[in-house]
Parts: sequence; C-alpha cells; structure tokens
Amino acid sequence: MIAFLQEIVHELSVPGFRNAQGEHWPATMAYIEKKILETGHTPEVQEWKGENSIIYRNYIVRIEGRQPKKYILGAHYDTFEDTPGADDNASSVAVLMGVLNVLSNKEPLEYTWEFVFFACEEPPFFGTKAMGSWQHSSSLEPTSVACMICLEMVGYYSDEPGSQDYPFAPMKWFFGNKGNFIMAVSNAKSRIPAKVIIKKLLNQRPSFYKKLILPFELSGLDWSDHRSYWQRNIPALMLTDTAMFRNKNYHTKDDLPETLNYERMSDLTKDLAHLVKTL
Repeated sequence: MIAFLQEIVHELSVPGFRNAQGEHWPATMAYIEKKILETGHTPEVQEWKGENSIIYRNYIVRIEGRQPKKYILGAHYDTFEDTPGADDNASSVAVLMGVLNVLSNKEPLEYTWEFVFFACEEPPFFGTKAMGSWQHSSSLEPTSVACMICLEMVGYYSDEPGSQDYPFAPMKWFFGNKGNFIMAVSNAKSRIPAKVIIKKLLNQRPSFYKKLILPFELSGLDWSDHRSYWQRNIPALMLTDTAMFRNKNYHTKDDLPETLNYERMSDLTKDLAHLVKTL
C-alpha cells in the first residue's frame, strides 16, 4: 500500500499540473480517470463547462449496497495555482485511490457508497457554485445521504512537541501539541452520523483520530468540500491533518512528496476501507 500511495503522490505533485485553469488540466483529468480504471472500477463522469469554456469533471465510483441510504467519500484533485500540492491534496487523492484499490466493484456492502474525485475546490472556485463538490451535492436528494466524508490534506505528520497549532490556543489542552493525528471535524447538525463514523475509526486506531464537533460555527471548519454538503443540509465531516495549522508548506512550492508520511497514510487507507466494509 505504501508504494501505491507514493507513486500516485509523486505523479500528481508536478508544479502546475493540477492547476484547474492551467494548460495541463485536460491531462490531469485523464490521469484521474486512468488511475480509477486501474483499480478495477469504472467511473461515472459529471461534466460541466466553466469560464473560458474549460471543461471540468467529477469522477464518481458507485458501489451499491443493501440499504437505500448512501455514504460519500470524496477528495478534490486540483491544486492552488501552480503549487505541487503533495499534501494539498494529492495525499487525499492517493488515499481515496487506495481505498478503491482494495474494494471489489461487487463488494457486499450494507450501504451504497459513492467515491468522488472533485474538480475545482481551490480559489477562485472555493466558496462558489463552481466547486466540484457543489456540482455533486446539488445533484443529490439530501434525504438520501447518510453522511459525506471529505478527505482534505491527510499526509503530513510530526511527533515533535510544538508541531501542532490550532485556531485558538486552548485547543492544545484538549488535543496536544504534536501533529501526529487525523482530526475529524464536523458541525452540530451532522453530529449523529459523524460520531458513528468516528467511533468506527477509533476502534481501529484509538490514538490516531481526534474529533472536533462544535455546537457553534467557527471560521475554518468549512474550508473544504464538505461545506457544499452542509449548505445542502447533508450531514458531512472532514478528515484532515489540519492543513496550515500543522503543515507550513501549505499553498507553497515546498508542499512536496518527500515531506509526507506514507506509513500513516497507509494506516488511514486501511481504516477507511474497513469502515466502508463494516458500516
């Protein structure tokens, strides 16, 4: 699994390759589709046209389950401007591919799962209806979705004291000052399904996951694709290494494959695959 994740991150983390307004964007979409097909799954394509007639595509893999409710596991594959974007968000794309790589397209699941590779999360799309996640969420009947899980920067870790920051200082008393965990972030409306998912993950690896479910809104909690589902009243949570609060390479040329921890990314991949199979 580690070699699989490393290969994808290295292939994706070429400066300018995943800029959704850049010249290489068609090749980026072709790469995502090719890698999905290599996992043995055939994606559905959700396509739309943006400014300057640029084509954008979400790639959706669906595995049917016995229950009518569905779960969604997704990650965006574009980058901020011309940054290499190893953690942001090649790490999440690799993990999502890794989950698909261990799942059969005829997996006997209790619930239907949609695995979605989103275009257009980064500025200038962020916070607008041009986001790939908005395109997907707006195509859904909200009551049909049990919960959406967003993967946002999941590759950067440190066991050094002081390596973890937070939006406000008192959080260090609850979560510690070492950046060696995945934070599960959700809102009050999503708390019931979010707690079920987080409990499943904690059962697999108790020290690796921490949860943040606040009864009030806080700036930064919606800084990824899960916000599109919250806006549609669909329960959602984000799994993240906390982005700029840990990884100082965020949105810079130094967000490189060599800075990531593939062993911990492999742990997350295995835990998510187990979640899909047992939820």
